[in-house]
Amino acid sequence: MQTRHLAIMLTDIKGFTSKTASFSRAETLDLLKRHKELVLPVVEKYRGRLVKTIGDAFLVVFESPTDSVLCGVEIQGVLKEHNTDKAQDERIEIRIAINSGEVAIEEDGDIYGDAVNITSRLESIAEAGEVFFTESVYLAMNKKEVPSSEIGYRQFKGIPEKIKVFRVLREIPVGAGSPDMPVSAASLAQPGPAAAAQAALPEHPPKLPERAGFWRRFSALMLDVAIVLIVLNTFGLQSCGPHGRWNIKERRGAEETEIKDVNISANGVTIKGGGGQTIRLNKDGIEKTGGKIRREERRDFGFDTGLGEEDKKYVPLKMLLWALYSGIFLWRFAVTPGMRIMKLKLVEFPAGGPVPADKAFLRAFFSLVSCFAALGYIWAVWEKDRRTWHDIIAGTRVIKL
Repeated sequence: MQTRHLAIMLTDIKGFTSKTASFSRAETLDLLKRHKELVLPVVEKYRGRLVKTIGDAFLVVFESPTDSVLCGVEIQGVLKEHNTDKAQDERIEIRIAINSGEVAIEEDGDIYGDAVNITSRLESIAEAGEVFFTESVYLAMNKKEVPSSEIGYRQFKGIPEKIKVFRVLREIPVGAGSPDMPVSAASLAQPGPAAAAQAALPEHPPKLPERAGFWRRFSALMLDVAIVLIVLNTFGLQSCGPHGRWNIKERRGAEETEIKDVNISANGVTIKGGGGQTIRLNKDGIEKTGGKIRREERRDFGFDTGLGEEDKKYVPLKMLLWALYSGIFLWRFAVTPGMRIMKLKLVEFPAGGPVPADKAFLRAFFSLVSCFAALGYIWAVWEKDRRTWHDIIAGTRVIKL
């Protein structure tokens, strides 16, 4: 068995299992055939070697890291053109992950090793239509031919150290070098891998996302605060300090005592007072120590928490609900309702990709820190990327839609 240092590419069709669930065997085979006819000629063009096919996935190796990334870009361009006039079931959208490292090569040409395992883990988080690659590829490739953007460190299962991940920056034409370096007409006219990969991209690439202004973000924040307060008031959710009181109002008058203990179970609610009084609320009615209030008399029974000014200082429930509200919406939709109204979106910084769950909830909880005298939000006024404290901590950025 020999070992070599190679660039490893793994491709996979997005949603293949769900897509083919309603297909006949002939239709599934036809989809795989079209996939192969579109992808493998590009692999051969960039001198890649197909190691094996794993269902709808291709495992390919290259001698050159630059060729592997350029190949990935052109494959995505070919598939984008193929999907232009196709129905959803006929579209072929794939994820591409590339890593480089030393691999063991079997006699039959198969490859093994940590580098292959990392490629497989990276493919699981790659996005359809994108080319993701590791830092080892980034350091070895020609960066002028392939503009890239850092996504950040990721921890993969079974890999002890975190891996820094990059993606091809498709907003800048491949082969054009850095954003500040114009490409001459002569260089574009020359044939070659970079020019061919560039031709696969849109003629007019989209503009880079525009950062969101302070007042637009402030308006979105106020809208979200209003929504959370409406929900809290609608459902009667509020915090209670140690000085809450309950009042019992019967036909004979009213009684007041300090709350000592509240117990909620499947059998009902039991409230114990400081003077030894007990109130039990269950399906049979309301029972009070020393007597029982009949069920039909419930209309005369009242319960008052008696929150005072001191109790209003206890707001952990509201803070928790705010963090959950922000975290869940940002994780699932990349926007809160307030951000949607103000046409804003949360993305990773600086890559601009979707925000994973850990970063979304980290940002949501640290937004409470930014609320201290509003300093974390005011910071965004002069920060060059208009990022608040919680954006900086979580590695995120708010942009205009």
